[in-house]
Amino acid sequence: MARFKTRARAVDMLGRQQIAGLPNAISELFKNAHDAYADRVEVDYIRPDNIFILRDDGIGMTKEDFEDRWLTLGTESKLATSKGLPPPPIDPDKKPRPILGEKGIGRLAIAAIGPQVLVLTRAKRNKKLHNLVAAFIHWGLFEAPGVNLDDVEIPIREFVGGTLPDSNDIQEMVEEVRQNVEKLKDYFEKDSVKKIIKDLEGFNINPLELADFLGKPSLQEDKNGGTHFYIFPASDNLAADVDADLRDEKVSKLRKLLLGFSNTMIPDTESPPIKTAFRCWLTYGQQKDLISEREFFTPEDFLKADHHIQGEFDELGQFKGTVTIYNEKPIEHVVSWPKALGKPVSCGPFKINIAYVMGTARESKLSQDEYVKISRKLDRISGLYIYRDGIRILPYGDSEFDFLRMEERRSKQASYYFFSYRRIFGAIEITREHNSNLIEKAGREGFQENKAYREFKDILINFFIQIAADFFREKGEGEYVDIFLRKKAELDKLERARREQEKQSAAARRAFSNDLESFFSRIQNGKFDEEIVQLLESFSNTIDSICKEKDADEGPNEILLAENRALRKLEALKNSLKIDKPGGVGLTRELKRDWQVYLSEVNRIEKEVIVPTQKRIREIVDKAIKETKFVVNRRRHVSKLLKEFITLQQKSLNEQADLTNASIKETQERIAALLKGILADMNSIIKEIETEFNKLDPERTQDEYFSEFRQKSERRLAEAVEGYKEILDHIRTQLRNITWSKDEEGHLIGEADMKAALEDEVLALREQTELSLEMTQLGMAIEIISHEFNNAIKAIRNNLRQLKAWADLNPELQQLYKNLRANFDHLDGYLSLFTPLNRRLYRKAVTITGAEIANYLKDLFGDRLERHKVQLVVTKAFRKKTIIAYPSTFYPVFVNLVDNSIFWLKDRSLPRKIELDANDDAFIVTDNGPGIPIRDHEAVFELGFTRKPGGQGLGLYVSRESLRKEGYELELEKSIEGKGATFRIITKSAEQKDKEL
Repeated sequence: MARFKTRARAVDMLGRQQIAGLPNAISELFKNAHDAYADRVEVDYIRPDNIFILRDDGIGMTKEDFEDRWLTLGTESKLATSKGLPPPPIDPDKKPRPILGEKGIGRLAIAAIGPQVLVLTRAKRNKKLHNLVAAFIHWGLFEAPGVNLDDVEIPIREFVGGTLPDSNDIQEMVEEVRQNVEKLKDYFEKDSVKKIIKDLEGFNINPLELADFLGKPSLQEDKNGGTHFYIFPASDNLAADVDADLRDEKVSKLRKLLLGFSNTMIPDTESPPIKTAFRCWLTYGQQKDLISEREFFTPEDFLKADHHIQGEFDELGQFKGTVTIYNEKPIEHVVSWPKALGKPVSCGPFKINIAYVMGTARESKLSQDEYVKISRKLDRISGLYIYRDGIRILPYGDSEFDFLRMEERRSKQASYYFFSYRRIFGAIEITREHNSNLIEKAGREGFQENKAYREFKDILINFFIQIAADFFREKGEGEYVDIFLRKKAELDKLERARREQEKQSAAARRAFSNDLESFFSRIQNGKFDEEIVQLLESFSNTIDSICKEKDADEGPNEILLAENRALRKLEALKNSLKIDKPGGVGLTRELKRDWQVYLSEVNRIEKEVIVPTQKRIREIVDKAIKETKFVVNRRRHVSKLLKEFITLQQKSLNEQADLTNASIKETQERIAALLKGILADMNSIIKEIETEFNKLDPERTQDEYFSEFRQKSERRLAEAVEGYKEILDHIRTQLRNITWSKDEEGHLIGEADMKAALEDEVLALREQTELSLEMTQLGMAIEIISHEFNNAIKAIRNNLRQLKAWADLNPELQQLYKNLRANFDHLDGYLSLFTPLNRRLYRKAVTITGAEIANYLKDLFGDRLERHKVQLVVTKAFRKKTIIAYPSTFYPVFVNLVDNSIFWLKDRSLPRKIELDANDDAFIVTDNGPGIPIRDHEAVFELGFTRKPGGQGLGLYVSRESLRKEGYELELEKSIEGKGATFRIITKSAEQKDKEL
């Protein structure tokens, strides 16, 4: 009697060659973990060493399970049958789970991830943990032609309790495989044997070390079982996918297909039975989870969408559920499948719950930021996901797998078919119990194209076409289309209005910013002061000329006229500084700051320049009158000046009144023209309806058509009237908003002020959001740096202790030790700003002298100072000053100040100088660089503010905050731009400290 024989190649064909790709292979292992009642299944891809590790905390396998189930092809234990192996064990402490695997070959997909695998598994049965089982497989052995399956040997070991195999144990198993290769080498090509041997020689994985590094889930614990796979080397395709994701160029196939393994996007659904993770380790201290729940659609994302459809398809393919348009009241709706003909569908009943986001922001109810955020996800992972018993079926959900051909239909006429596969996300939920005829392909490439799947697709295609017709089709006859079109038009109008308002506000802010910039430039370059000096010189010369050339009759009047002209010129100069804050426009944080500095500067100029200049003009006049002994009637002159001023102010007010009246008249004319146009359009529609009605022949037209014509005409007229009423209501609303009231100080507050306040709030929130994002990114970077730093800190500290012991005995090493210690504390100082106090590294307050700081700075910046020809001048007072403090607090501050000074000095003309000075209260750092503009005196200490190209705006903020935490202060002295900058590090005196104690 003849029998089938099984070649080893069957394993390769059923596994590596059949599986659709790496993501499908990993998904199969995730499903196996689900069937093993794991709570977690996690991948750690260690990129530097190309190691792929998959761990779960499920019920694991005994040695018998591993041999009879895992190493047996096509096991029937997961099938609902009483024959063959009994069903696999379950976890009695957990809710029963539907079995996802059924063919008994999914585990063979491991071969697609890498050529060799170490399997570690520990069974948990009846709350008792078994011994750990280890096995090693090289999948290359299953590629040789002519080798029977039972010729391939799989080394297996058992380890007592939670003992993990060490390197020697692993190498023993690897050696067994190598010997097996030697026996079978005649079946292989020489190159294949070399490759396998090379792989075996490179398998130096130590589970003990990796377990300590990775942490939970661990097989060493006394509570958990599970199965772990150590695969090396991982496939080159895996590296390519992961590298693309890390560069954030695009979302890889790997990420697309592994995100959303469980249905976590739908609100108010039961928590998934298993959680997944895929961490890529860039180094042994830096990792990124590529499939975290936040990377996938969240319930919050789902609720924010513009439209929602939720319901069930029954056994006849009929949908019954709700459709929600733009958060309006959910509408109960039914969609029948015309091909059912009263017969149950083969695919079985199923549920659907989807969300849809409009293609343009102006048609969406989402805010601009929300729209951008969710669109970024849609661009990457949009689509309809299919979940069987809560676990994703691949490749459904991949935006490139449009199995309902939505984009194909939409390309014919977007407004007719409406739905885009790239703007939709949601879940179709099926179960093994009700949808058993939907059978997955062996390669996990979707469902088999059987009758059930064809009906399933046809039901959904018909459903989306009908929903588009009933709710979303423009110029359609659908019962609910008006709701969608009306709301869409409202959003479109609001968005256009917002953009126009933003455009106008941006233009006003830009003009306001330019005015402020011109003001500060005029003040800082001394041009305004020059104009004042020129005015006084010209006036003085004029007075001298009058005194020499005019007699007692003409002289007094000429002097007073000259005084009047000088005061008017001074007033004009003062008014030339005037800047009007734009009404009804919100200001950014920077503009608000500049506005406050402007007001302060104008007040200073009034007190320190304008008033003294007026006084000086009077002094010149009084001196001239006294010396010439002219007789001057001051009272009459003042009366004349006062009348001229009153006339001038009345004229100015009348001009504004005329402009206001002109605006009122213009508004009236525009409203009248609008009303006239509306009435004309209305009459035109009525005439068109009457003309069409008169064309109807009563004898040839059916009664039904007359009724239909009446309904159509009434709807047309009613829609037109509603539109006109909406326009007029909008006009009335705007007119009603022309109102004002007085605050407690009697100032008028109008609509423009309230609008400006709202814009201020929006801009502030927007800036805060941007800052929060930057700080989040900064925090992530700091966390990575801190992690890396902490990994090395123990060794550094031990070495420093050893060096100190030598330095204590060898004076020549003491300075070296001090410098190393200062640098070490310098790093600690930066990191400690972002670390809670209880986690800071050990630091000690010591006596710091100015001389030590100066030497440190010269060592650090010596090359740069020489390269840029900058002198570092250290005064005696600085060298002698001492303070008891943390070097890690003070040294970074001096480093930052000197670094900034060098940057701004390097392009200045010689000499270039930085001076370190001190007095009883402070250390002082001064340079002769360009200085800091008045407007930036406080801004330089704000987080994120910088005028340095490529700067981050962190240095001075961090320096001031670190000093304040220790009770000190960093201040910038007021200076004139172009005259350098002076910073003071305020220290506490001994007396102050004694008082505080």
